[in-house]
Amino acid sequence: MTKRREPLSYQRTLTKVAALIGWDRVAHTCGVKERAARNWSEMETESEIRMIDAERLDRAALEHGAPFAPFFHLFGERLGIAANAEAAPSMARAAACAAKESGEAVAALIDAVGSTDPAVRRRARAEAEEAIEALRHALAAIDKHEQGA
Repeated sequence: MTKRREPLSYQRTLTKVAALIGWDRVAHTCGVKERAARNWSEMETESEIRMIDAERLDRAALEHGAPFAPFFHLFGERLGIAANAEAAPSMARAAACAAKESGEAVAALIDAVGSTDPAVRRRARAEAEEAIEALRHALAAIDKHEQGA
């Protein structure tokens, strides 16, 4: 049975790293037994991954072809959401904004596919960044809604 792991959680990120490099490699990289490493990925256990081990696993994931450092990415996303928490819009407004910005980003990315114009690629990058920020606001809106604010 597959265990549920919350989005943007250390447990889920660890599971993704293990899918890429294997649990045996996770354990070896962190200097622990495989069962201890697996326990870090379970919400029900009281053990958690240490920061130094997250960094080690980021390096191992990058060495195995990951497009980004998974835990570093997780930290950045969680901090970005926390920074937007107070000003989080309603979920409906956040959804509308995320849809608009995502649509504009996809259109700009499609335009950039065959273009040799640096301005077109810059626009695609800018639109993608705006979409990411809108989605970060949407995640903050979800958190705010769950807290009953």
